[in-house]
Amino acid sequence: VSQPVFSAGMPRETALFERLERIVLSFGDVSVKHDRTQTAFVRRVQFAWVSLPRRKSYAGAVMLSVGLPGRMESPRIQFTAEVSPGRWMHHLIIREESEIDAEIKAWLEAAWALVGPGRRTR
Repeated sequence: VSQPVFSAGMPRETALFERLERIVLSFGDVSVKHDRTQTAFVRRVQFAWVSLPRRKSYAGAVMLSVGLPGRMESPRIQFTAEVSPGRWMHHLIIREESEIDAEIKAWLEAAWALVGPGRRTR
């Protein structure tokens, strides 16, 4: 488990991130890329991101963004956008570790599978 930059000094947000990271790393063939405002999970390309929500009303929460092949309908999803043909970005707010359940794991695994095996070469 790695330390995200965006949640330094924020134990609750860091714990949520670490729970998500453990799930994603369990799939194998994943690297983690930290920057100042978010952490990306990468297989061949980036497929999921964790960051802090911008609204103060979401203090103590993290935002999970997941790229999927189709639009998912769920009351948990805050915002969805088709970022390219057949690629949909889904954003959801996670406030409690208990919200990181089988549905979230399935979405993360679908995003991981979508980007395919192996590292991208330059």
